[in-house]
Amino acid sequence: MNDTQSGIEGQLKFLTEKIELLQETVADLSARLQTLEKGEPLREKQQTAQAAKPLQQAKNIDPQPGVLKKAGTGALLPRVAAVCFALVVALILRTITDNGIINIQLGSMLGLGYAAALIIGGWWLYSRLSRLALVFPACGLLLLFSVVLESHGRFESLSAVMAYIILFIGGAAVTALGLRYRASGQLCLAGLGSGLVGMSIDFPYPFYPLLALLLFGGAVAAYIANRQKLCPSLRYTTLGLIIVFWMFWAFKLNVPAACDEPTAAILHLNWFYPLLLVFWLFFAVANIHRMATDTEDLGFFESFLPTVAGVGAFLAAWSVTVPWYRSTLLLGIVGVLAAILHFVVGGWLAARNKEGAIGSTTYTFAGIVLLSLGVAAVFSNLLWSVPILSVSAYMLVRVANRWQSGGIRCISYLFQLAAGVVAAATGVVAADFANPLVGCLIIGILMTMSFLQYRWCRSHSPPFTHSAFFSWLDRKDFSAVILLLTGLISGFFLLRLGLYQVLASTTADFEYMFRGGQTVFINLGAVFLLLVASSRKNTEILTVAIIVGLIGMLKSFVFDLFGIKGMPLVYSVFSSGVVAAVGSVVSSRWQRKKERIKPENNAVPAESLDSEVATPHH
Repeated sequence: MNDTQSGIEGQLKFLTEKIELLQETVADLSARLQTLEKGEPLREKQQTAQAAKPLQQAKNIDPQPGVLKKAGTGALLPRVAAVCFALVVALILRTITDNGIINIQLGSMLGLGYAAALIIGGWWLYSRLSRLALVFPACGLLLLFSVVLESHGRFESLSAVMAYIILFIGGAAVTALGLRYRASGQLCLAGLGSGLVGMSIDFPYPFYPLLALLLFGGAVAAYIANRQKLCPSLRYTTLGLIIVFWMFWAFKLNVPAACDEPTAAILHLNWFYPLLLVFWLFFAVANIHRMATDTEDLGFFESFLPTVAGVGAFLAAWSVTVPWYRSTLLLGIVGVLAAILHFVVGGWLAARNKEGAIGSTTYTFAGIVLLSLGVAAVFSNLLWSVPILSVSAYMLVRVANRWQSGGIRCISYLFQLAAGVVAAATGVVAADFANPLVGCLIIGILMTMSFLQYRWCRSHSPPFTHSAFFSWLDRKDFSAVILLLTGLISGFFLLRLGLYQVLASTTADFEYMFRGGQTVFINLGAVFLLLVASSRKNTEILTVAIIVGLIGMLKSFVFDLFGIKGMPLVYSVFSSGVVAAVGSVVSSRWQRKKERIKPENNAVPAESLDSEVATPHH
């Protein structure tokens, strides 16, 4: 009985211990569950586990990326190795071809095939995002250039037509790769390299139509790349190559040994004008499309492209038309129509961009240059561009005020100055001009337009918006003095031309009278300017009058005094004395007016002070 009771007590004690252990386990599990539901990490457990790790394991940390790591596990050494292995295969093909193991034709085909395989491999690697993708298309294209040049130039196993076709296909493939995977380096290599290699084929007598097609493809690729914000410098390089190409072709056509049918066939004259028109239309349409679709401001490339493309194409066509066709009438009509087209585009841009007429300046500038050149080509004389430039300058300055475009106003100054320079270069300002009536008409138009433009500019301040010139460099519009000087100089030459015609038929003492008369004209101009400056209180005109008077006195007392004699010398010295006398009177009156203005300015504060004291403030 006692044994049975002791056995039951032992079992109860064992069960009690088990229940207590289960209670502790349940409490521990409940606490862990609550901690996990709150999102708190078990820091104590983790810290205990980390403390239990050996010290040697804690020191097993990845090293920092250094030069060796970057070179070995990065892209440098793998790419160098890929270039070396690709070059080894190319050298093997070259060696077995040079040693006669295979013929040159087969060697060239194998080289081209290997280059194509490298380009195709580059496409596959770019699609796999491999770090070696950059190497294969570049190496393949460079190998293609080398094989084409040697096969055509050295071994003559490849015709010029096939060489250009292969260059076009290879360049197009790499260009498409660069556009698809946004690889700027591949685009630059394909666009610039294909053009340079194409120009070197059969130099200095390349196959001009196919070379033009190759360069045109580069221009299209550069435009597409720029639209995708890739390799913006490619536009400048391709445009530079195109300009060099057209200059070279026009030069070859401009100075031929004989302008006959065989020479025209060799230089591909029949292709010159159509291809030139295609290039001009592409650049014009591309630039207009960019302005119509983009909201960004014009860059430097878009600003000068209309003038470079339009005027450059016209000058190239003019240089070829003169030796081959003599008459430039049709070319002049085309130039006038192109100028009208530029004016229409400029007006559309001004209407589209009300504030500042962004983009209209570039097309207006190109249009006026084309109009002046077109009129000159119609009459086969650059002389007739002078009135076009002069009248256009005056119209431009009024248009600039309407469009609130400071750039167009600045261009109007340059056109008036250019009209004077062209007049001097064509010889219309010469006293013995062959047609004095035409000379008087042209110089008279130049003088009138210059004075009218100067007077208008002095009554209308320039717009400062969208014009770095007037808002930063010339806020007070000092550059308008160019117009006054152009008018004065053209007026002097107009009087000089008339004096020459009168003296040539009326006097025997022609040389002395002509030289003395020019001095009198200069001094009379100084007197006129002094009187105008005094009446208008204009310091700018006074400064110009002083300069003109000094020039007249210098001519009178240095050149005339020791170069002429008789009454012409008397007239010359007397006119200088008149300038000095009028200048003295004007100076004294100017000084008295300044002294009279100063006391009035000093009296104004006193009067205002008295009025303020007498009148109380409310």
